Amino acid sequence: MSAPGPESTPVYLCDPLTHRLRIWQRVDGHKATSDDVLLAWLGATTRPDAKRCLDLGTGKGTVAMLLSQALSETRLVGVEAFPESHALALRNIEENGLAGRFEARLGDLRDATVLAGEAPYDLVTGAPPFMRVGSGVQPRDPQRAAGRFELRGGVEAYVEAAAAHLAPAGACVILMDGGGGPRAVRAFERFGLCVTRRVDVVPRPGRAPTYALVVGERGDPTPAPESETLAMRVPEGDAWSEAFAAVRRRLDLPGS
Repeated sequence: MSAPGPESTPVYLCDPLTHRLRIWQRVDGHKATSDDVLLAWLGATTRPDAKRCLDLGTGKGTVAMLLSQALSETRLVGVEAFPESHALALRNIEENGLAGRFEARLGDLRDATVLAGEAPYDLVTGAPPFMRVGSGVQPRDPQRAAGRFELRGGVEAYVEAAAAHLAPAGACVILMDGGGGPRAVRAFERFGLCVTRRVDVVPRPGRAPTYALVVGERGDPTPAPESETLAMRVPEGDAWSEAFAAVRRRLDLPGS
């Protein structure tokens, strides 16, 4: 499948991602949202000196592109199984001049041949789909369905792939839905990684978590730390909280 272009169909738009980067995405498809921002932020914060990064389920390349700007010395590989999303990643790499730093591979992260022979990675990121097949009504749009439902495995598959390719001093950062933190912790423990940080992201102080971020590293097993809380907005009104505003500034987002 060739990468879509402005002349090919009106259902694609090129939107600002940061002050310097732009992203091609489908008008009615899976969009770049705050989960991409949060995952890239914690990845960049956890391993600011990373030279090699792997983004699992890279989609159209949103997290990898954000990391390419936040970590100026890193080279990235993204693995994506859905052909249309992979085609968008190729277009985004081309449009943003990232061909020398970001490679998007079409393949299933559960397939060991996709990354066979690769040197270990300092940072691995991933936002697995979190709904088990049969737990709800799948969107009719295949791209949206692939982003929400575990059609090719969930967090366990992501962590298994990360553990196989993580450098001795590397870190894996996973983003789940608000209730998925404990499942991610269990996945890290199952594949021999130690949980070193947990962040629950809430829309406002006192609300239930929207996202759960979990960091795993190699090391001796230790009890998982207590979760930190990051509120995206102030208690009243539409303003960003200072903590989330700092996240946005770190990634050079429009309006930050």
